[in-house]
Amino acid sequence: MNDGPVADFMIEALSEFEVFRDLRDGKITREQYVAGLEAQAAEIEARLGSRFLFNVASRYAGDANRNAAEIFQALRREGLITNGSGGETSGAESKASAAAFDALKARMRTHFDHTGHRTFIHHDEAQLVYLISMAVKPRLMVVAGAYYGYWAIWAMPGVAAAGGRAILIDPNPAVCALAEKNFRAMGYGDCTTVHAKKAEEVFPEIPAEIELALLDAAGDGKHPDPAYRGKGIYAYLAPGLWERMKPGALLVTHNDYQSGIGANRISRESVERSAAQLAPFHEYMAARCRKSHVAATPDGFGVYLK
Repeated sequence: MNDGPVADFMIEALSEFEVFRDLRDGKITREQYVAGLEAQAAEIEARLGSRFLFNVASRYAGDANRNAAEIFQALRREGLITNGSGGETSGAESKASAAAFDALKARMRTHFDHTGHRTFIHHDEAQLVYLISMAVKPRLMVVAGAYYGYWAIWAMPGVAAAGGRAILIDPNPAVCALAEKNFRAMGYGDCTTVHAKKAEEVFPEIPAEIELALLDAAGDGKHPDPAYRGKGIYAYLAPGLWERMKPGALLVTHNDYQSGIGANRISRESVERSAAQLAPFHEYMAARCRKSHVAATPDGFGVYLK
């Protein structure tokens, strides 16, 4: 598997199988797709390399762009996205947005360095962050668990459009150095600060003016505090991040799963296990957010309105 988005590898591998090509071309339903994956489980597992990737594959949409657009429109209908034009996007708006997103993808291919790193941000998850940022146009965005900046970079056009700034946080100095390099190469160096620290150490230093927050942190799976393990860390970090967010701000989460959402016969066990680990986070958010939406993207995508 090459460096960069795992999605590129997965789509290339899955495209070797007729069942995925049929899903992509709209010839079969999702239920038929899942049945086809089951029928060829051994072959697809061998090609993808691990059971985890096979579980993710069962949650793939045939058209990532369409999936992102449909989820974004659901966020608008449900009132989580209130900025920008309301209701369904017009044809002209959709074409302009698609062209701008394609231009960003072209810049990414030329300027963004993945050397030595892979990302599990899938294509619809990247596009969703782009669409949300362009609607919100945040004057302050904070990213906890920024890694080498891949997910965050898709939100930067919205930050730049607002004349805003971004704060990226990750405890790994090496990935922070690569994030700084990438943000300079993409033209966002002057409006971005990168902290090689634990997120909970940085939150108190941030003004309570966050308008968009991205959360993709992962705790040490062997940490003595169970609340700090894996994605369970979301509940640990949520209070410090939430109190720095303005009313009306959005918290966007990756690897966010709720019981039954996007589960199928293949992925159900994995989804339910992840949902159980995230239960304390969801309990915290349910008591505080005005609205929320967890979407069935390949690796799970949540949006919470303060």
